[in-house]
Amino acid sequence: MIRNVRRVTAAAAAALVTASLLVASPASAATCSGYGCDGTDPINTGCSADARNITPYPARIMQGANELAVVELRWSDSCKTNWGRISNRVSPQNTARVRVYRSNPYANTSWYGGTGRQYYGDQLYGDGMTVCAVGEVVTPSGTLSSTPLCA
Repeated sequence: MIRNVRRVTAAAAAALVTASLLVASPASAATCSGYGCDGTDPINTGCSADARNITPYPARIMQGANELAVVELRWSDSCKTNWGRISNRVSPQNTARVRVYRSNPYANTSWYGGTGRQYYGDQLYGDGMTVCAVGEVVTPSGTLSSTPLCA
């Protein structure tokens, strides 16, 4: 009898440990909403927790056959916001930067970037609106821009 109680107790304990491992901790709650998210950092506000690319393809900044950078338009379902991300593909001498803008009501973010590999910018509220990301690469021979990436 004691042997069966130990087995049941051990099985119950194992089930509790397994169940506790399967329960995901809740995503960090967003600290902004609506237009209050405009111009804020998607990581600091928790909006990046459920981020994904909202367009099927990125925008590419090309110089001849060389891909200098890739621009993505990010979206948060929980915050209903968009922001841009740019990946510098070629040279640490180039400056890659990204920003987003919204046509109605008009708003835009500052440019964010540098000479590193990847940057993201501030976000804009975009529920039911068109928001566009645009990137630039500043090279020793001039500035090249992406086409706007909108959703």
